[in-house]
Amino acid sequence: MNLKELEQLLEKERQELNRMANQHGLKDNRVLDKSLKVDRILDVYNRAKLAAFRQPLN
Repeated sequence: MNLKELEQLLEKERQELNRMANQHGLKDNRVLDKSLKVDRILDVYNRAKLAAFRQPLN
């Protein structure tokens, strides 16, 4: 998955997290699970971005 795809996925999941939080509250287990999913996607995105930044320009 490239950076653009990760950005799109991250935004989609973030919007869903916000919707769920508004509907169920911040302490709901479904919201907490979604938050963990967003965190994992963000970790993958940050690692991919760092790797792209470190690649030499040819």
